Amino acid sequence: MKTFLCALVVVLSQSALAHDGHDAQITMPKEFDTVKSLVGTWQGTANMGGKEEAVTVVYELTSGGTAIAERLMPGTPHEMVSMYYKTHNTLGMTHYCAMGNQPQLMLKSKTPNSLTLEMAGPVGVSSMKEPHMHALTLTMSDANSLKQEWTSYENGKAKETAVFNFTRKQ
Repeated sequence: MKTFLCALVVVLSQSALAHDGHDAQITMPKEFDTVKSLVGTWQGTANMGGKEEAVTVVYELTSGGTAIAERLMPGTPHEMVSMYYKTHNTLGMTHYCAMGNQPQLMLKSKTPNSLTLEMAGPVGVSSMKEPHMHALTLTMSDANSLKQEWTSYENGKAKETAVFNFTRKQ
């Protein structure tokens, strides 16, 4: 009996280690593939406090191909991470903000060259009145151009939209 149990443990552990996250039953939404096409390093500019500043964003595929990590302004005091993933049958995203909250956004609309994600409720914030990033539009005019439009909310209303323009680093 002990030999059988040991053999079973070895087989199961090898099976778990060999699993690459690409289960035939997992179907990712098409919009996930759109974000996946951004994997790499992008350089650009954004208006920060009234002046144009250089910014970087990095996209990485992770978790066996089931999540995409976005690092905005990596290596700076304002670095923020967003994770894109499948939620139900659509694209979801959690934004780990420098403001100290983690708003969760869901795909709201799409066009052939853009995706808009927006909060559907107060998930990741203490209330909708708390300052937070409420919406994001990603626009890809071509394979090497990316525009991010982040809309912040405060006291339950849109406050401002920060625009980042990026070019894929070659």
